[in-house]
This record gives sequence, structure tokens and C-alpha cells, in this order.
Amino acid sequence: MKRLIASIALAAVAATAAHAQTRSRENETDVSKQRAAVEAWTACIADERGEEVREMLSLDFRSSDYRTLMGKLSKARVSSECFNAMPRAYRKIELGGLPFAGGLAERIIEQDDEPLLQRLSMAALAGEVPTYSRTDAIAQCMARGAPHLVAILFDTEINSGEEIQALADLQPVSAACTRGAALEASPFGMRSMLATASYRLLVAANEGETET
Repeated sequence: MKRLIASIALAAVAATAAHAQTRSRENETDVSKQRAAVEAWTACIADERGEEVREMLSLDFRSSDYRTLMGKLSKARVSSECFNAMPRAYRKIELGGLPFAGGLAERIIEQDDEPLLQRLSMAALAGEVPTYSRTDAIAQCMARGAPHLVAILFDTEINSGEEIQALADLQPVSAACTRGAALEASPFGMRSMLATASYRLLVAANEGETET
């Protein structure tokens, strides 16, 4: 009887583990699809509403003006050409928050012809850039402290092995910026934080050059 109970218990554990693995794979797929949707939609918006995007990304994300602009952009219409180029599954998505801002920021950063590594390396020498939260300060520290690694990250495809490796290479930088354990964030979250921080760093550097 004891052996039977033990066998049933082991079978239950195995079934639970298999179910958990299946759910884990499904969750990973959902996140991958979500990230692909963010990339497609924010690329359309940034390409066609660049001025509004730049205005929003330059604001304090705690402000009402920022939230108003984000709400407007998250519901923005784009050209039929851009819309039709998007996968059908992404066409009804409405976004907000850090992933949305990060996608917009990365797309705007990509639009400059000058290599990002060169731009970030020069920007890292600029004066202090305002930060609006602890994670924002950490991301800004990482962008300034390791611009070459951040540039490498932005050169990787989302959901790729190269992206995972680039994020792993940034872990020691994150730990140095927190003066302790590295910041815990998903690839989606970390890339978004670094994109918005890098954008504001580049803007601050350009404004400094204009003033001189």
C-alpha cells in the first residue's frame, strides 16, 4: 500500500512538473509575441510621429504632460502602408508604460546614421542627466558606464540568444551601479529602461553641444 501511495505521489509530482514546464513555455511564447508587437507598433509610431515621440521622451515620466502624451501616442493612427506592413495579430494592440516608451526610444535612437557606440561614448562624457526613479538612475548609470555594452545590446534582435548574452554582459555593470546585487529585470524591462535612459543621455549631450 505504501508503495502504491508513493507511486501515485511521484506520478502527481511528475504531472505537476510537466504542466509547469508547459505553462512556462507558453508564457515565454506570450512574452515573445508581446515584444514583437511592441517593436512593430512603436516602430510605426516613431517613424511617423517622431516630433511628438521626442517631446514625450524628454519629459519627466512622472508628470501629467508625459502621461497625456503617452495616452495620445498609444492610440495614434499611422499610415495604411505602415499599418498593413504589421503582422495582423498586432494591429489592435494598445500599449502604455515603460515597454511602450522603451520601444519608441530605441526606434528614435536607431534613426541617426552615426554609429550608436560613437554617440553613446561621447554622450557619456556629458554633464549629469536628470533621473526620475531608482531604476531610471541605475539605467542611466549603466548607459554612461558601459556605452559599448549598451550599444551592443541595441544591435541584437529581441528574443534572441545574442540579446540574452548582451544582457548577461551588462550584469556586472548593473551590480556596480546598484553597489550591490545586479538589478533584477526581465529582458523586456531592462532593454526598455536602457533605451529611455540612453535617449535622454543623447539628448542632453546634443543640447550641451548646442549651448557651446
